[in-house]
Amino acid sequence: MNESIRYYSIKEVSEITGIAPHILRYWETQFSFLKIQRDPAGRRIYSDRDIDKIRHIQNLLYYEGYKIKGVKKNFRKIYINENKNKQSSMELLKKILKTLKEIEKCLP
Repeated sequence: MNESIRYYSIKEVSEITGIAPHILRYWETQFSFLKIQRDPAGRRIYSDRDIDKIRHIQNLLYYEGYKIKGVKKNFRKIYINENKNKQSSMELLKKILKTLKEIEKCLP
C-alpha cells in the first residue's frame, strides 16, 4: 500500500458518511467498482477515492431516487467516459511523440 494515502476503517467511513457499516458491506457486494482493500489483518480499509464513490452512491440512492440498478448504469457511463478520455489523451500523446521524433530527425 502507498504510505502517502490516508486509509480509513469501516467505522470511520460510517461516521464520515452517516452510512451504517452493514450497508457499506452490502454495497461492496452489489457494486463491483467499489473494491475495498484489506489490511494484513483482513480488515477493510477505505481510501479517499473509495469514500468519494460511497458519497456518490449515497447521493444517487438517497437523494436522487436511483435504485441499485440505476446506480450501476450511472457508474458504467462514468467509467466509459473516463476510458474514452484516457484513450484520447494517449492518442494525443502518441501524436506529440511522433512529431517530436520527426523534429529531432531534422536537427543537426
